[in-house]
Amino acid sequence: MLDTNSVIKELFSGLAALAVTRVEGAGAVIVVHATTRGGPVVCPACGTPTAMVHAFHVRAPADLPVDGRPVTLRVQVRRMRCQIDDCAMKTFREQVPGLLERYQRSTIRLTGQLRAVVQELAGRASARVLPALGIRAGRDTAIRSLLKIPLPDRPTPIVLGIDDFALRRNHDYATIVINADTGQRVDVLPGRGGQVVTD
Repeated sequence: MLDTNSVIKELFSGLAALAVTRVEGAGAVIVVHATTRGGPVVCPACGTPTAMVHAFHVRAPADLPVDGRPVTLRVQVRRMRCQIDDCAMKTFREQVPGLLERYQRSTIRLTGQLRAVVQELAGRASARVLPALGIRAGRDTAIRSLLKIPLPDRPTPIVLGIDDFALRRNHDYATIVINADTGQRVDVLPGRGGQVVTD
């Protein structure tokens, strides 16, 4: 058994929405057992609060590593029953806002750390580095995380710089559009020529 208090103080301050029952070291993986804190839950369909429990389920998302060791949460969540008879959603699983998203196999904070690494290193390189950080993710997972990163809002450029370049000489060309004031890339267009830019 691990020292529960030291592990929680080290990295599990973000689990305040859960009641941690025990922490155990299962070989190379740390397993954190927890439950939700109870109380009424708002129905996502009609917005009515309900405290009626239909069943219990266990979710096992991955969380931030501790001391280079992967961490798995085993969170007992409730399936609630809506009190409104004609509600479209008779039962629903409670969520843990700020920690777990629906249908995800990792916590929000682990996803954020994964995206930060992938954003800097892209697919193959991040897949090689992530195991050293205690994060289990393959190249496909890294690429999916990269594609889910929302694009930042950019102001409409006033002055554009336009140039074309060869992807494959005498075969494939592309046109790059740059904000001349900031030097940031605005877009890369397939093809070259005046018609590509006009379109």
